[in-house]
Amino acid sequence: MTGSLRLPVRISRLLAAALVLATATASNLAAQTASYRLDKDYTAINFSWSHVGLSRQSARLMGAEGRVTFDPANPEASAIDVTMKSANITTGIRDFDLLIKSPDYFNAAQFPLIMFKSTGIRQLSDKTGQVAGDLTIKGITRPVTLSVVWNFTGEHPLAKVNPNYRDVQVSGFSASAVLRRSDWDLSLAIPFVSDEIRLSIETELIMSE
Repeated sequence: MTGSLRLPVRISRLLAAALVLATATASNLAAQTASYRLDKDYTAINFSWSHVGLSRQSARLMGAEGRVTFDPANPEASAIDVTMKSANITTGIRDFDLLIKSPDYFNAAQFPLIMFKSTGIRQLSDKTGQVAGDLTIKGITRPVTLSVVWNFTGEHPLAKVNPNYRDVQVSGFSASAVLRRSDWDLSLAIPFVSDEIRLSIETELIMSE
């Protein structure tokens, strides 16, 4: 009689343990996926071109805003949605800035927004991958592929020396791509100014609450 009572008790304990384990696993998986916002102060979007074969000149796009959903355990499930303003492009040369924002190039008055939205992510190694997405400039949407390096995810590295960063969770990425500006009707001065544009992105992301 005693032996017949032990089996149901053991089964109940096993079921309870399995339930606890399943709940903990589900909670852990859910916690791995997080939503981040771009840190404007530490997001640099730069692009450069060849100027008549004499040098490479560059510009910077300031003030990008957007959201990134990132799961370190499953990077290919991540997503990126970023919006930039063409009026925020700067070269450091006032007259050139006016030209770039004019109808001859970005036409910032008529097309104020530049947008990027990911369409797929391919993991290449523990720290590298490719992000495919749609880039919209001047109302024209073209596919682009970014080569991405994952630099860090965790509590901010300055947390131990600066209390402002304590318990702040961050991620950092570097990305690059080569584009053709003519694909977005930015063809003025080709070939004296190169059609090929080298894009470089450095970004720090802050986990959203």
